[in-house]
Amino acid sequence: MIDFILPLFGRFHPILVHLPIGFLVFGVILIFGFGKKYSLYSPIIQLALLLGGISAFLASISGFLQYQSEGYGWDTVKFHLFLGILTTLLSFGLWYHLKKAVSTPAKLKIKGATLILIITITGHLGGNITHGDDYFTEVLPPELQAFLGGEVSTNEPLELPADNWEEVEFYSGAIQPILDQNCKSCHNPKKLKGELDLSSFEGIQKGGEDGQILETGNAEESALFARLILPEDEDDHMPPKDKRQPSKEEIELIKAWIESGSPENTKLGESTINVNLVEPFFKKNEIPFYPVVEVAKLPQDSISKLRSEGFFAEVVKKDSPLLKISCINFPAFSDSDWHMLQSAKDQIVYLDLTGTAISDTILEQLATLPNLTVLKLNQTAIEGSDLGKLVENKNLKLLYINDTQVSLDKLSALNNHPTLEKVFAFKSPVADNGSPSQFSFYLETGSLSLPPLPTDTIVY
Repeated sequence: MIDFILPLFGRFHPILVHLPIGFLVFGVILIFGFGKKYSLYSPIIQLALLLGGISAFLASISGFLQYQSEGYGWDTVKFHLFLGILTTLLSFGLWYHLKKAVSTPAKLKIKGATLILIITITGHLGGNITHGDDYFTEVLPPELQAFLGGEVSTNEPLELPADNWEEVEFYSGAIQPILDQNCKSCHNPKKLKGELDLSSFEGIQKGGEDGQILETGNAEESALFARLILPEDEDDHMPPKDKRQPSKEEIELIKAWIESGSPENTKLGESTINVNLVEPFFKKNEIPFYPVVEVAKLPQDSISKLRSEGFFAEVVKKDSPLLKISCINFPAFSDSDWHMLQSAKDQIVYLDLTGTAISDTILEQLATLPNLTVLKLNQTAIEGSDLGKLVENKNLKLLYINDTQVSLDKLSALNNHPTLEKVFAFKSPVADNGSPSQFSFYLETGSLSLPPLPTDTIVY
């Protein structure tokens, strides 16, 4: 019945280790701050060192008990434990030295600084045991991690190639990356929580202090899977609720691996796995909507000037040099005002001239915007006589000419535009005569209709 006492005391170690740190640091601060008045503060310094020594002794004992009961490897804890014992001895030694001294001891500050150095190293090693060697470095950019000589930490989610996912090995290419991201920090050769190593196939097969974690072909009876699906507030749920939790898709993939026999070298295509299970992990080669170009950022004062002149101006996303410009608050903008936008010519990718006083004359200027992607000319006097000049806009994707007088033959000048994807032409001559099938781009005229439903004829 009392077997739990020692493991319980071991678990007090994370609490107890803070006591000697507080007492000893306080004592050393007094040594450095009031060395000249040592005789006055000597009793307080001695008490701080005595309490620090006692609490360091208790922390060392609890740490050793935690090492024995929690499954940590000896190589992982030995230096931390030795330095903890050394801290205890130095604390008691310095306390005894001061107690017997009749005057201020020689080189007292050097002795105090040495004690703080030992505490710092001991605490650092303890932090590495608790949080891992990369606790401080894992948040750094990969380049800086490599420069500091650390192993580059990656927390990227599992990605599988959509074209040849069948060739990926089930365990090493899909299961181990999931375990590395969610479980490896606590279950690795240096930190064997529950005597379980989930960083290798051999470790998984070996199991932990509670025995095997895999029941071949039976996920429900396998601790590796069963603990993942327990409610997060249950003690046996893994990972602990304060840690990153695997997604339900990742859990289903682990289940499928176990039920397929938990093989080491079988490829995904050789298993009975359904493509629907791996589809969420396919790499998505997203094509950016706006062009990827090297252009200088417009100075903030230039953006502020555009705003003061009446334009709505903002970057398309944080730290991007590309700009959205709108005249929603500048309806008086006309062809002669074009010079106001000249400074942002290379940065403009979205330009909304809806409701302004422009005419076809401005189309020649618009053609000089190299990165223009979205152009809105709604509710303007544009008739499209020079619309063909927009062929020069090699990144133009969306064109809005709603409620204008652009005719079908004028719009035809943009047929086979290299990048134009869609033209919106509500309330225009194009809407009356145009057909989406006659252009290389999709023409949206607003002539939408829904099929009648039986409920439409019901009289209530």
